[in-house]
Amino acid sequence: MHVEIRGRGHAVTADLKAHTERQLHFSLSRFANRIRRVTVQLDDLETGDTRCDMSVTLDRGEALHVEDQSTDLLLSVDYAASRLGRLVARELERQRETGRAPRLGTGR
Repeated sequence: MHVEIRGRGHAVTADLKAHTERQLHFSLSRFANRIRRVTVQLDDLETGDTRCDMSVTLDRGEALHVEDQSTDLLLSVDYAASRLGRLVARELERQRETGRAPRLGTGR
């Protein structure tokens, strides 16, 4: 599982990177063999809030996406990682139950 963390208008410090990777590991480690790539985009917004966008690409090319916006960047990362874990679990369960081709799309 390859993780890429980028910041736009916000510096990605070593502590922030470690926190984000820890949250992703907690939420996604059980699916690590099915995940190709995770991309995290951290943005400062003009309103004073921060936004955390997380995207995951599964092993067969499925792309899933979540985002969270909050005044606290660490909480935004926590909520987005948790939601991403649930979204990946639902998608993999749906594929297992139906035996059909992967569904491409986003979840919010």
